Amino acid sequence: MALLPPLAWLTRWSQQGRRRCVLGLAGLAVALPLHALAAGGLPATVEAALQRAQVPRDALSVVVMPVSSPGKGTPLISHRAQVLVNPASLMKLVTTSVALDQLGPAFTWSTPVYVEGTVREGVLQGNVYLRGQGDPRLGVERLWLLLRRLQGLGIQRIEGDIVLDRSAFEVPARDPGGFDGEPLRPYNATPDALLVNFKSVLMHFVPDRSAQVARVHVEPPLAGVQFPTTVPLSAGDCLDYRAGLRLEWQDPLQPRFGGSYPAS
Repeated sequence: MALLPPLAWLTRWSQQGRRRCVLGLAGLAVALPLHALAAGGLPATVEAALQRAQVPRDALSVVVMPVSSPGKGTPLISHRAQVLVNPASLMKLVTTSVALDQLGPAFTWSTPVYVEGTVREGVLQGNVYLRGQGDPRLGVERLWLLLRRLQGLGIQRIEGDIVLDRSAFEVPARDPGGFDGEPLRPYNATPDALLVNFKSVLMHFVPDRSAQVARVHVEPPLAGVQFPTTVPLSAGDCLDYRAGLRLEWQDPLQPRFGGSYPAS
């Protein structure tokens, strides 16, 4: 078996912001001078900003700790720290902290591609292996570029199999709808060693007023799945167009849209 050198599409972690204190306020960003930080309550500048924005001080919870010694010492700010709230996007701080601690700021994701067989006149008589290693940013565009690099090695056609190796992760069985009953939401996608496009499908709607429909473009296309190509247009604004559309999955291979798309 002849193996060509692995190809790798690299995604780098940002090294900025590792040693900063983060203050999360719902819809509010306030610059705080150091002398205004006071453990046990909110700084006067924040209290004043909340009053101007007519946001009740009990509508948020805040804890500010030095990143250099997390979990140790006295908080710089502590306001309703023991109250249970929906953490929402602040949970990203937890996963980011773990990633920086376990992988380091210079860690680089790679997706090796191996070729087995012989290449004659641009034709590979053999298989191509894509070995997933958990790159979370492997989208359609980057996958296309990775395969372009494969073409750069002289392979124009594959007369064999494309083998997807997802064995790097041993993910236990999980109900994607167990969190909130929405199994098709992208944020409920389960981890995967060869996750492509965030395990989601993007649908574009292009109004065609002459035909009174919106053309539906699906990215990436899914083999064996026939999505509708149009949805009816309707009057009204497009502030919340999602409320007027629903995707029905009674037949997983032929999903259908219910509702309409606003022409505006």
